[in-house]
Amino acid sequence: MNAIANETRALAAPTQPHPTHKLKWLLKREFWEHKGGFFWAPVVTGAIFLFFTLLGGGTGQFMLNRKSAKVIDFEGQQIPLSQVDWNKLIAAASPKDIEQYAQVVNGFTLMSGLWPLMVFGFVVFFYLLGSLYDERRDRSVLFWKSMPVSDGLTVTSKVLTALVVAPVTAALISLAVMLAAGIILSIFIAINGGNPFTIYWSHLQPLKLLGAMFGWLPVYAFWALPTAGWLMLCSAWARSKPFLWAVLIPVLAGVLVSWFGLFRDHDQGDGWFWQHIVARALTSAWPGSHLTGYAGTLHLQRLDDSPNALFGANGVISGLHLFAMPSLWIGALAGVAMIYAAIRLRRWRDEG
Repeated sequence: MNAIANETRALAAPTQPHPTHKLKWLLKREFWEHKGGFFWAPVVTGAIFLFFTLLGGGTGQFMLNRKSAKVIDFEGQQIPLSQVDWNKLIAAASPKDIEQYAQVVNGFTLMSGLWPLMVFGFVVFFYLLGSLYDERRDRSVLFWKSMPVSDGLTVTSKVLTALVVAPVTAALISLAVMLAAGIILSIFIAINGGNPFTIYWSHLQPLKLLGAMFGWLPVYAFWALPTAGWLMLCSAWARSKPFLWAVLIPVLAGVLVSWFGLFRDHDQGDGWFWQHIVARALTSAWPGSHLTGYAGTLHLQRLDDSPNALFGANGVISGLHLFAMPSLWIGALAGVAMIYAAIRLRRWRDEG
């Protein structure tokens, strides 16, 4: 009987969920509450780009059909434009021309996937700015504080959503847009009698494109911490209009630094304040903003010699070299400090 009673009490005793389980559900909550910005905004942006790509391709096809009687010089022969053998034209090209052609193909493919990332920068900026302010404004913070979830875990889930979940989602959508753009281009190539595989797909460098599309994600999570920390601190502190506070304080500080710099006999680096304080506080959450960290370094100078320096693990787009630079870690520590301050502020600032 005692064994049965003990087993019954053990089954009836409530079990505390593991913190990782809580974090998992918090991440799901943040994503589904802001799915319109994190998912649908990049999807709609990519769809608009594909629509105009299709529209532009159709217009180009129409103009090509109108001018099909025109001739071009191919190997000393005058051939009508409508009768050009594009496969033969590619096969007869020199290795240097093929390399330049491949760069154009990969450049077009990469550019087609950048549009969802551009809108993602705006989404994550305003998400961080309203992450703690909006729940105080509608007083939903009182409900969430009644749940068995700490302020630290709640704020951490918002940071991870903005710096990990959202950029991965945007990168996956960008990859889908790149594939769709390639399919649209292949259709027009096939309509004009070309082989899409030999003209387009065989010149793609998938590993470099994947590296360019996903390689920046690790450095982004650290590089964006100053902006994430500053915006969340303003979101937790401001009683109203957090956007004005978040933008005006660093900008006015930069103006004052430049103003007092007029009274100095020599330049002591007013530009440094704008680059490492103002810009890092306001723009670090935009994809690609880490490229400013290469200013004045040898990594950026390599771009003049080799376009391939953009791609791969050794390319500046991935930004892995920045992990060896103090500016990244100093900014990351400052961001973590401001996030900790936002956690402390959330514990007692619950007014509407």
